[in-house]
Amino acid sequence: MITLENVTRKFGKFTAVDNLSMNVPKGQVLGFLGPNGAGKTTTMRMISGFLTPSAGKIDVCGFDVVENPVQVKRKIGYMPEQASSYPDMTVLSFLNFIAEARGLDASAKEKAVARVIDEISLSGVLYQTIDTLSKGYKRRVGLAQALVHDPEVLILDEPTEGLDPNQKREIRALVRRIKQDKSIIISTHVLEEVEAICTRAVIIDKGKIVLDGTPRELLSLSESHRLAYFAVPDYQKEKARGTFEQMPNVADVRETCDGNGTVLFCLTPKGQEFPAADAVELLRRQDVKILDMYMEKGRLEEVFYAYTSSDRDIKSEAV
Repeated sequence: MITLENVTRKFGKFTAVDNLSMNVPKGQVLGFLGPNGAGKTTTMRMISGFLTPSAGKIDVCGFDVVENPVQVKRKIGYMPEQASSYPDMTVLSFLNFIAEARGLDASAKEKAVARVIDEISLSGVLYQTIDTLSKGYKRRVGLAQALVHDPEVLILDEPTEGLDPNQKREIRALVRRIKQDKSIIISTHVLEEVEAICTRAVIIDKGKIVLDGTPRELLSLSESHRLAYFAVPDYQKEKARGTFEQMPNVADVRETCDGNGTVLFCLTPKGQEFPAADAVELLRRQDVKILDMYMEKGRLEEVFYAYTSSDRDIKSEAV
């Protein structure tokens, strides 16, 4: 469990984190999002005990990060964006070193290192020095060192940066496997990562939380959420348009032609739910052939931009 209560961090006159409160219970994977300079890394460094809050309180597994820094560090596995390591050490010697530094005895160290080597798929590079590894493998070594002592809290800063699609899939699967016993915070600019593995997402901007909810709840705030798309033959477009315009739950009808005899209609519903079944039935009665149809679930990019862009500040000031 991670708890932040009214946490502020200042650097001189600059406020990097501003009265931030949140909690991450065991079993939750929190996607921590925000533009560059929003305060994400500062927040994670405070949780990990590398920075002291200017005000407020942070507890990790019941320990205050200021009053009990040693106990907190034992509970946390931290993978920073630029994971530090010893470039002239081999992967195996580095992981053994980290396990010893974490206080594991010889037997526990051997088991722990073997576990993370298997979990992170590092067996092929164990005897390479870290400076010879690709960026992707360096990130994997950084993740392995964060997991070697099996921490209750895991904080990952851009964990899949530099990984290929297969490696990303492996890391996501690993997070899903271990999340039941841990509180996990993932900071990422890859928004698809949030949809893929996070159970909750927090967006911060200028040190403050601007959105907090499940990925599905955030998607529902997207401008494109619930848009319905129907593709029909070009020669039936007038009949289809007439059908859509007569539907009481349709607020707007737009169409585009692909030049190959197909017209794509984009329908904006008046409410949250679009009556797709009704639309299909009405088109069937008109003998309109449906070539394709789908519902837009929304886009996190739209939500992220809407709540963190400078345009938002301009609009707010205008109001």
